[in-house]
Amino acid sequence: MNTVETIIKPKSLTERDKILRFAQENFFVDGFYKISMDEIAKELGMSKSTLYKNFDSKLDLVTEAVRMLIKGTKQKIESTITEETNAVEKFVFIIKILTATITKFTDKWMSDLQHHAPHIWLEVDETRKKLMYENISKIIRQGQKEELIVKFPPEIIITIITGGMRAVVNPQFLIATSFSYNEAVHHAFRILLNGILTDKGKVILENLNLQQ
Repeated sequence: MNTVETIIKPKSLTERDKILRFAQENFFVDGFYKISMDEIAKELGMSKSTLYKNFDSKLDLVTEAVRMLIKGTKQKIESTITEETNAVEKFVFIIKILTATITKFTDKWMSDLQHHAPHIWLEVDETRKKLMYENISKIIRQGQKEELIVKFPPEIIITIITGGMRAVVNPQFLIATSFSYNEAVHHAFRILLNGILTDKGKVILENLNLQQ
């Protein structure tokens, strides 16, 4: 499988794409609350009117930058589901996709979302919940057929996994604890996977490196 990457790549970028790329590369690291549209326009070497031609407001730009990231992540997860590989490997690759996405976010970005744009986080949270539920359900059913996942009711397994990840990977939990986003995702999936894998599945998991 290919190395995970979610930031927009600079190939024939449109004006709008250039702005979105700037937003992703800067907002996710430095936050968005303290930077003005004037400063963004200056950094991009364009007029503020050009900026507003593409985005109605800074929050509109933040929202679209997040949606762009979600779209790319969704495409990679859905592509993983169709790979000709076992369910454990699919789980591990999804962990890597989510980790690669989440580790782009700093505490400053998460704090700005929590305090200044909670509606954007809610959209991310709901989208992630739906995305995980739909795709993880397919992996669980595949894994049960392969005898790699224990035959508990799939609906209960899915609810536990999506609920657990939703609780761990959220601004309040991450800001309140000393865990990085990478550590939170890694440990949460390790715990959850070891609870649903058969002995055969655990052997496959141990031979895979979640940190790569």
